[in-house]
Amino acid sequence: MVENTFNKIPFLRLTVALASGIFLASVFNFNTTLSIFCAVGIILCLLIIQKRYNHYLSPVFGVLTFILFALIGSISYTEYNKTKPSSATGTMIATVLEAPQEKPNSYKSLLLLHTIHPGGATARTNEKILVYFGKSNEILQLKSGSQIIFDHLPELIENNGNPHEFDYKNYLARKHIYRQVYLNADDWKLIGYKNNTPQTLAETARDKMLKIYREQKIGERETEILSALTLGYKRELDRETKRVFSSAGAMHVLAVSGLHVGILFFTFSFIFGFLKKRKTGKLIYVLILISLLWSYAFVTGLSPSVMRACTMFSLIVIAVNINRRANIYNTLAASACLLLLINPNNLFEVGFQLSYMAVFGIVYLQPRLAALWPVKNKIALFFWNLITVSIAAQIATFPLSAYYFNQFPTYFLLSNILVIPAATILIPLGIGLLIFSSVPLVAQVISSIVNSIIKVVYFSLSTFESLPFSTQDIFLQKHELLFVLAILFSVFLFLKYKSAIAIKSSLLFALLLTISILLSGYKQFRQHEIIVLNSREPVVCFISAKKMYIVSSAQLSPDDYLYTTIQDIKTGQRIKNAIFLNTSETYLDKYILLDKNRVVFEGKKVVFENNRLAIAEEFSSDILNSVETELQNNQSNTGNCVYIQYYPTRNLAINSEQQHILSEQGAFIANW
Repeated sequence: MVENTFNKIPFLRLTVALASGIFLASVFNFNTTLSIFCAVGIILCLLIIQKRYNHYLSPVFGVLTFILFALIGSISYTEYNKTKPSSATGTMIATVLEAPQEKPNSYKSLLLLHTIHPGGATARTNEKILVYFGKSNEILQLKSGSQIIFDHLPELIENNGNPHEFDYKNYLARKHIYRQVYLNADDWKLIGYKNNTPQTLAETARDKMLKIYREQKIGERETEILSALTLGYKRELDRETKRVFSSAGAMHVLAVSGLHVGILFFTFSFIFGFLKKRKTGKLIYVLILISLLWSYAFVTGLSPSVMRACTMFSLIVIAVNINRRANIYNTLAASACLLLLINPNNLFEVGFQLSYMAVFGIVYLQPRLAALWPVKNKIALFFWNLITVSIAAQIATFPLSAYYFNQFPTYFLLSNILVIPAATILIPLGIGLLIFSSVPLVAQVISSIVNSIIKVVYFSLSTFESLPFSTQDIFLQKHELLFVLAILFSVFLFLKYKSAIAIKSSLLFALLLTISILLSGYKQFRQHEIIVLNSREPVVCFISAKKMYIVSSAQLSPDDYLYTTIQDIKTGQRIKNAIFLNTSETYLDKYILLDKNRVVFEGKKVVFENNRLAIAEEFSSDILNSVETELQNNQSNTGNCVYIQYYPTRNLAINSEQQHILSEQGAFIANW
């Protein structure tokens, strides 16, 4: 069955081989030279087989081709990721790639480091660096293309080492960002402006368009949503807006993707369709359409989902206008193959994975779902197609969405019935507003319509989000994700071939998934755990079966990184609710006792003092007076005691096994 599919869609075989090679290269350290020699040897074998080709050599030819593309994937991944951060020190000159974005205590941006002056010499580099500027009036001078000079040595980016946290270090490394630097107002100086990189050109163009939106007085929130919807600019979206769209299952509308490119494609096709009536006009039509689509992709940041859509639509429009019938699956596979050759790291991008899964689900499942209820009325057919598209995309993307985002929006169907037609109207209106901004009357009319539509959409999504059970927390481990994907793939094969093996496979993987979840729940039910998070002020999670307590010296805000970390731990441990407590409180239940900076939890005792902690089964009589005195005097009569603090204390005569430094070792975890 699968072999037959590969033969009908040749690019699918090549793309699977390429992706396999990239994945294996990311796991194992392959020798590039050896891989190249192997690839050359396979090419020679393929040339010999091609000259003496017969039916019996067909399987050999197919296997060698698969291995060849796997090697190409491995080589491209290794070569693409061989760039490492510069080790040179000295005065540094860098270009600001993104306009600084305000954070609670700083401004965040991205630098392109291109010159380092170690002493009297000059070293050239081409390294992206994450930068945080201290708040000052001077920061307002900076924009994309600004050149600055500074002396501070960037530091390697490291994760905080908290359990279940997002792997930010690896995420940035995929984008070739390995270091970061913090610069106060006196640490840097603006020396000029240079707009000579593709990213700064795109940022400058987008900034001009954003300025037009802001001048129309649509409303602050409405401008933020329109900017994200049409230009892919999400940096100014506030936390509440993101939460409403995410919980309602409409966050995909704010991330420029195939939906947006498709709307623009059909809009431009309608506007320039008259060119196809003449033979010479067809070429002009194709060039205009492809140029506009890729210009849009360029301005919105060339995200994997946008490049996938632009590549697909470009191939389709070329095929249609040269009278070639395009196979949508082959086109989908060809676009993936091309994007992986350009940037092998696309394979690990969440947007890339979700984009292709969504399109595959729509193409494969939607016609089958639509056929369940034949509709003749055009209006009813429109909404029925909209419903089936939403269901098909949700089914296909559910495994990845659950794995990456740990939630499922219950009312996604209601949200999509509203937001997709709204986006279909808003995107052309947003482009129209940019074009006619200099015509006051037209701009005012468009702004009024845009404002009204966005307000209705936001109000409706807020209503959906406030309904009971609007989101369901879901957590999948890696092996559970593979089980769910295997179930989905088996069901797809059954729908295609009506094979008993496919349905039996899906039942087998469903059984394995159930067993895995039950075993995980049983293990969690018997487990007791203390987690001291990597933070300057003590924050401790106490977990007993499905109960979770968070004890901290300061109140945690939903905007805090630590609050997000706690939510990740809660979801990862499949815990429904958590109780937040302050060290100054008194609290008692059958699991935990909290009283005056002391905690007794499942046979363990914890003392909070001066941003330090001590955890043991029994404490000496004077440890409650001073943890620091106990440390300095090395009084080890406290049993199996562990002292925990953020920074190391000098001149401590204490066994390294008895202390844990959070800033160096990450979170402290004890389970029994």
